[in-house]
Amino acid sequence: MTEPMPKRHFTHAPCSSCGGVDGEFAPSGRHVTCEAAVDIPTAVDSEPLMQIGAVAQLVTLSLRTVRHYEDAGLVRPTARTVGGFRLYDHDTITRLLLIKQMKPLGFTLEEMRLLIETRDRLNDPALDPDERTNLRERVALFSVAATEKVLELREQLATAEAFAATLQRDIDN
Repeated sequence: MTEPMPKRHFTHAPCSSCGGVDGEFAPSGRHVTCEAAVDIPTAVDSEPLMQIGAVAQLVTLSLRTVRHYEDAGLVRPTARTVGGFRLYDHDTITRLLLIKQMKPLGFTLEEMRLLIETRDRLNDPALDPDERTNLRERVALFSVAATEKVLELREQLATAEAFAATLQRDIDN
């Protein structure tokens, strides 16, 4: 008489939405119930959508980086294929390019999120004029911060170029 096989327990990385490890998981790494709560529509025919690999290649970021920005809430798929693959639209590509510009200036993920949300709200045609003014002032603060960070980077570059020139003189002598 053969003994019944013991039940195997599979472990998963925690759900990226709720952090739980038990239950059924969707291809996105979220619980099936959390995936439904994200409310990502299925693919639509109105706009060409791209899979994550094509988007990553287009914006010259790694797949891992695009997923990291998704996990951080900076971007999200516009839709998913029936098989669960992420699909992105032109707006997501624009966001990723903005994030890519902010990254070398040292902006934090939270600062990136705030600017993205601010710019999204500014695009609302029904926005109250006072709120529009406040949001533009917030963007102006980001502009000042970006300009200051660019000046700091220029100073660092000048120092690095002087060092490289010193080394080249050492070689030439």
